[in-house]
Amino acid sequence: MSDAPAIPRLDTVDPGIGRRAALVEAALIWEAIHRNGVRLAFRPEPEPDVSVVIVARDARHLLALTLYRLCAQQALAGVRFEVILVDNASSPETRSLYPHLDGVTRIENAENTGFGPACNAGAERARGRFLLFLNPDVDLMPGAMAAMVAAFRDHADIGIVGARLVFPGGYLQESGAGFRDDAGLTHPHGRGNLDPLTPEHAATRDVGYVSGAVLMIERALFETLGGFDPLFAPAYYEDTDLCLRCHQAGRRVLVQPRATAIHYENATSAKREEVEALLDRNRARFLDRHRENLFAQGPQPRAGASLDHDPWRLRVLYVDDRVPHLDLGAGLPRANAILNAMAELSFAVTFFPNYGADAEEAQRYRDLDERIEICHATGDEGFARLIQERRDHYDVLWVSRPHNILFVLQALDALGLDPRGFVRSRVIFDSEALFSLRDFVTEAATGGSAVAADLAWQAEREARRFGLADAVVCVSHAEARVLARYAACTVAVLGHALALPEAPSPDFSDRAGFVFVGALGREGQPNVDSLDWFFGHVWLRVRAALPEATLTIVGEIADTIRDRFGREGVRITGRVPRTEPHLDAARVFLAPTRFAAGIPHKVHEAVAHGLPCLATPILSEQLGWPDGTGLLARDWRDPEAFAAALIRLHEDAGLWRSVRQNGLDRIRAECDPQAFRNAIRSLCEAQTVA
Repeated sequence: MSDAPAIPRLDTVDPGIGRRAALVEAALIWEAIHRNGVRLAFRPEPEPDVSVVIVARDARHLLALTLYRLCAQQALAGVRFEVILVDNASSPETRSLYPHLDGVTRIENAENTGFGPACNAGAERARGRFLLFLNPDVDLMPGAMAAMVAAFRDHADIGIVGARLVFPGGYLQESGAGFRDDAGLTHPHGRGNLDPLTPEHAATRDVGYVSGAVLMIERALFETLGGFDPLFAPAYYEDTDLCLRCHQAGRRVLVQPRATAIHYENATSAKREEVEALLDRNRARFLDRHRENLFAQGPQPRAGASLDHDPWRLRVLYVDDRVPHLDLGAGLPRANAILNAMAELSFAVTFFPNYGADAEEAQRYRDLDERIEICHATGDEGFARLIQERRDHYDVLWVSRPHNILFVLQALDALGLDPRGFVRSRVIFDSEALFSLRDFVTEAATGGSAVAADLAWQAEREARRFGLADAVVCVSHAEARVLARYAACTVAVLGHALALPEAPSPDFSDRAGFVFVGALGREGQPNVDSLDWFFGHVWLRVRAALPEATLTIVGEIADTIRDRFGREGVRITGRVPRTEPHLDAARVFLAPTRFAAGIPHKVHEAVAHGLPCLATPILSEQLGWPDGTGLLARDWRDPEAFAAALIRLHEDAGLWRSVRQNGLDRIRAECDPQAFRNAIRSLCEAQTVA
């Protein structure tokens, strides 16, 4: 049973109550602007990135709120923008706000031309590369505009980007939308969800369409498409139609949850019966134009998969201990690379953390691709619910570590399923690192000897369920040989993916001292054991030869362990957002590991940053690197030799540069990101043999 923490949830209120409260606030803002003679002054932008087009038809209080928030957040937008306000024959009361506006381009229509034609008129006056159509009843959250612009930069073939819309009071209004061939036709994703930050709506996704309340499009594409079609004037379905024409032009429509907005909805609408009549009329017009394209062109989204937009995408469910961040160690940086590679391959990825997930959405995505759906850590109950809700949804099941494999198999069995009865194509088990091999090495290191029969028994026990998978992945060829001998399964090796920095890393003379990177969260971990040995047998020898030498320890660390390792010449940073500055500052990377399994990601990462390493033979053997290639290997059983090599690597510039260059060449050959992605594609897309 998982010890996952309770799912955090906002204290939301009913949208009706929230909207009434917001209307009061909007009225107060209106009064304050008028009574205090406040001017909403937008900063002039000679070359704006974004042209914000707002169409106003009365609703004066909410219009004032929208403009006030937009003006107040200009410094927080992250991009340069201009504001174009198109007034569709509003009342004199609404127009009394306009003398309080500076830096706004205004178009005042004598009659109500409708939403689409008014937007088109505003777009004709725009100067930015991007158009942001913004309803006059929307409050953009900080950075939303920049996040939408970033989506065009970060993803290929994007034509339109929309925001995650939230009702006042906090209920989710929608996170993109799709189509189904039923009476409703259009189906906003997540509408009415009490938690706007729910995981399935936190990932950036392709969608059928996004709401015109917050819709960004490249101005050139908007002009090519002919803008909003006046067929749908005065309102409704013009945004949906534009998105469909965007798809037909070969461009994608994306929802960007990093862009969140409070939308008060229907602030400028007519009476409800008039709204329903317009909806019915324009739904029919929309279907006349697009029915064949929507519902007669290949497979449609499956039942129960409401977030599916592209039915051709490969869908992967990935299970591991916790959300895999680069600074956590324990094999999680490799999982991070696998997940990000899957996203780069355009797989639709759901990640289920069995034991731990960051409470805040921003932390979950700090180094993971925003297209990955990251579930809350909800253990047995949450995984059972996922299985029930998404049976036959996924093509590939990828499970990392033997205890998680057991967890998944037991959960499926409880519902009368086996792995191949849950997914349509491939089952992949990732051993990550063979614990039986690590235990064997640990016994040999600490006890002086180990029994080969014990390794055989433990390896067979650890791998006894691997035969249920179509493929078993391990991190090194050494582990592949163990699995091939003791487990009846197809084995593939998937190591690490590392791109060499574009800029040259600092040279010998620009560096000094030593650095250690690794998690030190609890007693008994290999990292803790290695530093206990190092401080007990080596550090004083190094300080005697190099009195000014420093060692920086980077990574999560328990308080008791921090206290034990604290001493002269040692600096402990704890967990840091980026390790690169510390790798670029040090001259030698320290890896005194006495027992471990897998391939040391931290050594790969250090060498890729041009930082030679002093390591133990177990690490060089795991890497398969000869001495002098990225590292010098010295046996921990000879502390004097270990210290001498550490000092020499720190002081001998010629040796340092030779070890460094050999290591960079090896990283380039063995850790190529494209080869890594190709291996993942091959594993996930291979045909299962019946």
